[in-house]
Amino acid sequence: MSIEFFVSRTWRYASIIAFIVFLLFTYRGLPDSTAVHFNESGRGDGFLPKDEVFYLFVGIMLGINILLILLAKSVEKLPVRAWSWLPNKKWIEEPKQLNESISNWFNFLPAIINTFLILVLRVLLLLNDERTFDSSYTYLIIIGLVLMIAWLFYLPVKLLYTNPEVKAEY
Repeated sequence: MSIEFFVSRTWRYASIIAFIVFLLFTYRGLPDSTAVHFNESGRGDGFLPKDEVFYLFVGIMLGINILLILLAKSVEKLPVRAWSWLPNKKWIEEPKQLNESISNWFNFLPAIINTFLILVLRVLLLLNDERTFDSSYTYLIIIGLVLMIAWLFYLPVKLLYTNPEVKAEY
């Protein structure tokens, strides 16, 4: 088992568990009429019942996780010749490692999205609390952007600038 496999799966499963726990705590802390849209002064001007907010986040998390895992499973079934366009031909000689790398890459995406959704829930909870009303939460967009750019470039950089591990046959 590679470190990449371990990290991608552990982060994905941990982020799912953390999301569920944080969603339950957020649900408990939200007011019955939760502000989900805010005007220029920062005051809420669009509201949803907290039940709808809960189901919306559950639906987003489940939908994204299920769709991305199905996509990862579909990509794993592609024949090796589908990757013949890769400039680093050493990866084509090791199709099992190539499929593992792509599968791990796809497992990082739901982990990143789950982590981002946890941060969004935290900000939503804080925005609906009068004590933390004047705080700035622009860092959330930057964190999401950095995580998505890192995910986007991870696989191409790995496939272009590294070689698969050569397994010695005895």
